Amino acid sequence: MVDDEEAFAVNLTRLLHQRGFDVDTAFNGTQALEKVARQAPFHVIVLDVKMPGMDGIRVLKKVKETSPQTEVLMLTGHATLENGIQAMREGAFDYLMKPCEIEDLCEKIMAAYEVESIQRHPVLWTRNLVKEIQNPSFIRLETRDPVQKALEIFSREPGTVVRQRLYVLDEEDRLQGLITRRDLIRTAQQTRSVPSLSWEQLVENPDLLPPVSVQDVMQHTLPAFTDPDENLSEVAERMIAENVRSMPVVKEGRFAGIIRLQDILRHIEQEIA
Repeated sequence: MVDDEEAFAVNLTRLLHQRGFDVDTAFNGTQALEKVARQAPFHVIVLDVKMPGMDGIRVLKKVKETSPQTEVLMLTGHATLENGIQAMREGAFDYLMKPCEIEDLCEKIMAAYEVESIQRHPVLWTRNLVKEIQNPSFIRLETRDPVQKALEIFSREPGTVVRQRLYVLDEEDRLQGLITRRDLIRTAQQTRSVPSLSWEQLVENPDLLPPVSVQDVMQHTLPAFTDPDENLSEVAERMIAENVRSMPVVKEGRFAGIIRLQDILRHIEQEIA
């Protein structure tokens, strides 16, 4: 964990320790590189972008030179499209924005840890529009479904696609709202009067969720969405500005798939290269 905001780094390290991670902490780029050089290879580094002296992009580049097997998650409160593209170009696994839910960060760390076992197929042709890289496959979640179904969708296939949010549809595929892990945790806490509850505890104890429908728990405000023919760079700018990792794709009023910021940055970087 590398961040010049010492209180933030120490607190995040403590939360990760509580969830079973073995974490070391550095408060600047030089200290981080010294630890990388003298200790056993780190599996994953969570690295702040904006730091005095040596910034996160320079640290990322040097880490990849000395320890190419280490995956690096960039974490920043000062996100820009240019920084995101540059981070991917230098080999970052992903580019996350503050504030970041601890459960989401844990999932992303595990995905980075397991990335060596996932087959990657580089894209060798230019792609500029949302429809060319959107993911049309998704597990359907409707307003009338029991809330336990959302928990099941979030919990399946660990280590592959990390789902940050689920989009809720009606019977005619129209977007109705969204639901997050935090919504499920909050619902269980309020129903069972549980003062503290982690995502892992909820997964292990699904009965903590009340027998209600997704509609009773979801966020009814419609999330920002994109059109299949929107330019990828423009979508990435919007996602960074709104601090979201994915965005629904809507065609003629109906849900058509999902576009992820991680995929856009990778493809833009490949196009530039």
